[in-house]
Amino acid sequence: MPQTIGESRDAWGLEVWKKAEDFANHMKHETKPFYIVYAAKQDKAASEKHGTGVFKQTFKAYYKRPPKILGILVWFVNNPIGIFEFQPDLSFPYDVPTDPKLISEKAEDALPSVMEKGKQMNVLLS
Repeated sequence: MPQTIGESRDAWGLEVWKKAEDFANHMKHETKPFYIVYAAKQDKAASEKHGTGVFKQTFKAYYKRPPKILGILVWFVNNPIGIFEFQPDLSFPYDVPTDPKLISEKAEDALPSVMEKGKQMNVLLS
């Protein structure tokens, strides 16, 4: 069966989101607000050995606002008040593929900064 455009990206995005939720749940005992930072990097040696792309992934907790760095995704967590929130302004790329059922279609939920970045990068926004 042929692969469709976005199939791997969507599956990867949902997997990363689930892992971020798992990380936050593992840190439920933490009362101080923190950021979860995700990064992935290709493992060239493993990729050559297996003949396919192999990536190392990591999640870390930061108690200070992380800087914008190419290739990271960031979530903010505040356990005492029940916040687990993706931070598109600190993440680059600026989006995480998610199930369309989870995405709001309300205009007031749109982030102008994401739309502006999309225009600057000349990419299609859905």
